[in-house]
Amino acid sequence: MKRRAATYSDASNVRLLRRKRDNRVIAAIDLGGSKVACFIAALTPDSDASFGAEVIGVGCCGLPPRAATGRSVDTLEASLRRAVEAAERMAGVEINGAHVAAPGRLVRARRIGVDLEIADGVVTQEDIDDAVREGAGLAAAPDCAALSASPIAFRIDSEAIYDDPVGRPGALLCAELLGLSVRESVIDNLSAMVERCGLKAIEIVPAPVAAAESCLIEDEKELGVVLIDIGAASTGYAVYDDGALVDCGGVGVGGGHITKDIAQIFGAPLADAERIKTLHGAALIGPGDEHRFVDFPRLGDGADPSRASRADLCEVIIPRMEEIFELVAAKLPGDSRTRTHLRRAVITGGGSLLLGAREIAEKTLAMKTRIGRPLSIIGAPEAGAAPGFSVCAGLIMNAAAKPPAGKFFLGGDRQSPHALTKPAMFGGARRWLRAKF
Repeated sequence: MKRRAATYSDASNVRLLRRKRDNRVIAAIDLGGSKVACFIAALTPDSDASFGAEVIGVGCCGLPPRAATGRSVDTLEASLRRAVEAAERMAGVEINGAHVAAPGRLVRARRIGVDLEIADGVVTQEDIDDAVREGAGLAAAPDCAALSASPIAFRIDSEAIYDDPVGRPGALLCAELLGLSVRESVIDNLSAMVERCGLKAIEIVPAPVAAAESCLIEDEKELGVVLIDIGAASTGYAVYDDGALVDCGGVGVGGGHITKDIAQIFGAPLADAERIKTLHGAALIGPGDEHRFVDFPRLGDGADPSRASRADLCEVIIPRMEEIFELVAAKLPGDSRTRTHLRRAVITGGGSLLLGAREIAEKTLAMKTRIGRPLSIIGAPEAGAAPGFSVCAGLIMNAAAKPPAGKFFLGGDRQSPHALTKPAMFGGARRWLRAKF
């Protein structure tokens, strides 16, 4: 079904539409557990021949509770259409493709080692590209499609290199890489959903990597940090150390499970449980909370609401929030006694806004923690700069950071020569999508 372009009544809007169509634009889609979000951004050349992005359109559509609707494909498609159309109306353009996020819990990460003899005795960029390209062939886990192969560290003649190895003398280059992949059915499903709305999936990017792109600063990546994206259906994480992505994944527990716990224990409908969690819920018990009461609508019988204290509500929320961080901690590289290089955590996503989430994270992970919001996003409205939109913002920033020769604009077919050396350049997915479609 073909979507209709946005229409404008006055001459100024027509001129605006024309001007924005002259610029290259990129779009990002995040199919979350409780909402569907779409960002549209215009690419503008910077003085250093790189590109920046200005958000010109934002669309968001909430999803009904899964238990109430069964969350059919038609329901998800309708929400995606509304989000995309809202972003198009705001931007004054009609998009034909988008960068799409894959949930972290579906991402498989594996370490890859590649040894390469240095032909001329001096490391060149071609040697780096060859090593990473060879590792990319092993990036996919069994029965999975590769998304990326990004360098973690290099060694020359068994000596660790902590900066750019290009130009250094040596005989043997050893590259350690992180390969990310997902099952081919995941790419099929995401691509099919986007195509049902008349769009094309240009690129599939792990959601935690995208969120990290928008929330983390370079010093945090260099010193060691874990980014935790608390969504409704699941929680993703991305680990950085010495400036490189070293692990990525997720767990199947998120903020929606807290909502379900509230609904089950207090006998409230899911929609009311979500509202009560947002308005009154917290992951800590404050002074006097045992004397503050909350009314819970009854499920089904239409009887008078039941009443419980805010302290009782918090006692339901705290164990589940602790479980989320404990499950993530169990997945992190190493164990709690040897994981000395990770001293900082950044939590983002809608679940991070729950009062007390940061304190629970610090206590459970034993790391200094802050709440991550999208950084350096120009043009986005205040609501679009909330932690719940970190993934969409990161997809835009990731696409805008690619070299002009790369396939970073809608409908482009060119492949960047550096696609395999950049952590967020998912060339394997592009080749797979071209072969499929």
